[in-house]
Amino acid sequence: MKTTRLFFAVALAASALSAGAQTTGDDPIVMTVNGQPVTRSEFEYSYNKNGNVEGAVEEKSVEEYAEMYANYKLKVIEAEAQRMDTAKAYREEFLTYRDMQLTPYMVDETFIDSVARDLYGRYEQQLDGKELIRPAHILILLSQRADEAEQKEAKAKADSIYEALLAGADFAVMASEHSKDPGSAERGGALPWIGPGATLKEFEDAAYALQPGELSKPVLSKVGYHIIKMLERKHLESFEELRPQIVRSLKQQNIEEASAEYRIQKIVDASAGRLTRETVLDSVLAAHMDNPELRYLVQEYHDGLLLYEISKTQVWDPSKADTKGLEEYFQHNRPRYAWSEPHFKGFVLQAKTKKALKNAKKILRDAADEDWKNMVKEQINKDSVMVMVTGPYLVHKGENKYIDRFAFKEKKELTPNTRFPYTDVTGRKLKQPRSYLDAKSEVENDYQQENERKWVESLRAKYPVRMFPEALKTVNKH
Repeated sequence: MKTTRLFFAVALAASALSAGAQTTGDDPIVMTVNGQPVTRSEFEYSYNKNGNVEGAVEEKSVEEYAEMYANYKLKVIEAEAQRMDTAKAYREEFLTYRDMQLTPYMVDETFIDSVARDLYGRYEQQLDGKELIRPAHILILLSQRADEAEQKEAKAKADSIYEALLAGADFAVMASEHSKDPGSAERGGALPWIGPGATLKEFEDAAYALQPGELSKPVLSKVGYHIIKMLERKHLESFEELRPQIVRSLKQQNIEEASAEYRIQKIVDASAGRLTRETVLDSVLAAHMDNPELRYLVQEYHDGLLLYEISKTQVWDPSKADTKGLEEYFQHNRPRYAWSEPHFKGFVLQAKTKKALKNAKKILRDAADEDWKNMVKEQINKDSVMVMVTGPYLVHKGENKYIDRFAFKEKKELTPNTRFPYTDVTGRKLKQPRSYLDAKSEVENDYQQENERKWVESLRAKYPVRMFPEALKTVNKH
């Protein structure tokens, strides 16, 4: 792990130094963040991917996005300063993603070809010189536990269909109407190409005895009666003809990943202990550092993981947990959260008896938000469910039919609940939110944004940011 961390740091540093040497060349520096250069190509990769997407809700100018990108880099630098990139969970997730991007460069075509040839050889051996066949059939199901009457009925139906076919009935139509094999019935009874050992012996023996266009008499197997029509027969194609199809199937089964791991392991084994899987992949990344798409994709994930971790610990979690700060922020910004109409805050109750309804209303009036479920369960619904409680709600008129009827006194007819015929609400009407809890999601979001703004200001003071306007003017214009 230490080797990987060191390599990645060196690789990024090498990239940065290379960019720094091109201040007047093909890839000028557009900004530096704490002395670390950001090249135009790196900035364009991010800007074209995230900042100026056609149809986006809010497209950003280059200058606007440059400030956002600098803030992004500041957060990553702070996360690295706090050594978040050394945490075990971070390293494991990052390396898993990084390896997913690198293993395609280690795909071993010789390995894939060898597996494909092996599969072809085994299939050829299984055929043992026989042809491949493509039959169609009509299945009349018959249970192995069927009594004599049921056996006679199934046999009679199979014979009747067979006679109809001999008289000129269309096989595909008869299969779609009468066959109990749903997979083939909808295709007129047609089955895929098969070889020896692929199906029931009784079916196989009868099918292989047919030539294209011929029809079998009803054949009994352990699942019932089959009437078989031979559609086509052919010899197995050569490996060269089938190779694309075999390889396509193998790729669907992740053969490329398996071949890459096989090749990596061969290199590790041949090194006599000098190399590990990670050092091999380190060398793959080093060998493809001239591929900007790969380099920036890996860097983007590296930085994105750190951004998530640092934002979570510095802003998101502390903001959400700071109930005192949330309340103070709400009180200082109350006009921002004003309602245009009153809201009801409380519960909807449906009870089996008037007494249960009365007791529930009393309990919910006195219960703390986190206690009410247990209190209702222990004091009213201990032996059986006497009251159903939903909520707590914080809604305006028109959002809940029961609250409209009992809190806002709307004259609405409600469909009776025969199991819980007594309905009411308990709570209070509010003209405006009284605490941050009455506008919780909005306040939490705004408070988080405010804390993030202050945090970014502190990072700007801690780590210098320098923009190069002339270089930024050339973004996507060279």
